[in-house]
Amino acid sequence: MMEVAGADAHHLHHVMRTKIGERLLVADGAGGSAEAEVAGFAGGKVQLRLVQRLEEAAESLAEIELFQCLPKGDRMDFIVQKATELGVTRIRPLLSQNVVVRYDEKKAQARRERWQKIAAEAAKQCGRARIPEVAPAALLPSVLAAQASDKAALRLFFYEAEKQRDLRTVLRGSAVQRIFMLVGPEGGFAPEEAQHAAAHGFVAVTLGQRILRVDTAAIVAISLVQYEKGDLGFAKSSIDDLGVQGQSV
Repeated sequence: MMEVAGADAHHLHHVMRTKIGERLLVADGAGGSAEAEVAGFAGGKVQLRLVQRLEEAAESLAEIELFQCLPKGDRMDFIVQKATELGVTRIRPLLSQNVVVRYDEKKAQARRERWQKIAAEAAKQCGRARIPEVAPAALLPSVLAAQASDKAALRLFFYEAEKQRDLRTVLRGSAVQRIFMLVGPEGGFAPEEAQHAAAHGFVAVTLGQRILRVDTAAIVAISLVQYEKGDLGFAKSSIDDLGVQGQSV
């Protein structure tokens, strides 16, 4: 027997108006998922009975980490939501030279909690079994240095000054499924930042001849990587074939 509490229980009972016997897809946020049946309601909680564990979930073969320099306004909310829907495993907010946004410690923590909540809600909406971690915002040079020891990843950064090396060629030339994607802020990367990224193993690629907004660039880049390396556009998984009704929790 499983129990769902808090806001999720309220949503299931009072918003979705689930009935006893109704079947749901449930996920633990760390990659595990199952088909479950509503068994009862008590003390503000929803009780679920396990029907079957699922071996396959809505997770991509590609393990994508998004290194995103912070944009202005609320665009990071949108990026976190859509990156989660597109299957990224981790989101690392970055502070680079051209980032306008600057948070004090209290506001930085509040923003991180907000982005993590957005990621959790987006993961539930799209049926994912894993909730991406949103890391604390950190300075670009320190993050580049910290990830340098991970030899198994393909590192890409999307650089407006790169005119020749395109993303598709780089992706098709590598068998690596673990991919780090570095996206700049408004104003792009300073030349010394591009040099620093290259020195730490990031390969500069272009997304084409048009200049894209920050949020557009992030979503387009993730979509292209998922199409080439992940599951975007591929056949349905066994979870889809179950015909399970209801919402993931």
